[in-house]
Amino acid sequence: MTDPARFPDRPVRSVRYRKHGFTGCGPFVDVTLDFAPAEEGVVFEVAPGVLADWEWPEDLPVFFAACERGVREELSEAAPGTRAAVRVVLTGARAHAVDSGEYAFLLGGRYATREALARAAAGEPEPSGAGGGQSSSPR
Repeated sequence: MTDPARFPDRPVRSVRYRKHGFTGCGPFVDVTLDFAPAEEGVVFEVAPGVLADWEWPEDLPVFFAACERGVREELSEAAPGTRAAVRVVLTGARAHAVDSGEYAFLLGGRYATREALARAAAGEPEPSGAGGGQSSSPR
């Protein structure tokens, strides 16, 4: 029997959040995260090669930390009373030289986590239909 107060009780894969500004202005972020059960707490990892071709590698630790912070914030606010025991892996990301930044990746972490919580609650661990589980439509 699964523990309903534990997130996730099974893997939730390929959770994608993509955000563009309406007028071509930021923030821009496109992240894909996998959520899997863990023993305790929240473990955040970045898969090898994510944004490996990014022009300014000094930005990456800031982007990744913001994404992790978004995951942790969303879990604490959106799922009160739920015991998070989750391993989160950032498996893919895209960024824009002008319109991406710390705030964009914070949003990416938050909204992807929100989508993962909804999928887990609905019993749909895999994305449905085309679009890779996209939480927002491309603009």
